[in-house]
Amino acid sequence: MTELGDLTATQLLAGYATRDFSPVEATRAVLDRIEQVEPAVNAFVRVDAEGALARAAESADRWRRGEPAGLVDGVPVSVKDILLLKGGPTLRGSRTVPAGDPGSWTEDAPAAARLREH
Repeated sequence: MTELGDLTATQLLAGYATRDFSPVEATRAVLDRIEQVEPAVNAFVRVDAEGALARAAESADRWRRGEPAGLVDGVPVSVKDILLLKGGPTLRGSRTVPAGDPGSWTEDAPAAARLREH
């Protein structure tokens, strides 16, 4: 079988619908992959594993009820650190964030908000 971390969004959504696997299992697979390769690739400023698993559990509950929320509910995604995330730091990936203040933001950037909606 293909590793969950290798599946496309479409394949993940089909698997959730048929209950072959859950958003929690898919998220754990992605987090495991990040843990394996991150030291070599240095792709992430921060990984919110706890938050990702909590959101995956909420998604799994919605899928069990047959009520997925939006187009990509439960599909693990990463967000570039320049995009503001509610409650999270943005570590100055650009000059648009004031120097010396990574901040803890009170709202999401529009692109991040759309991801949360879907």
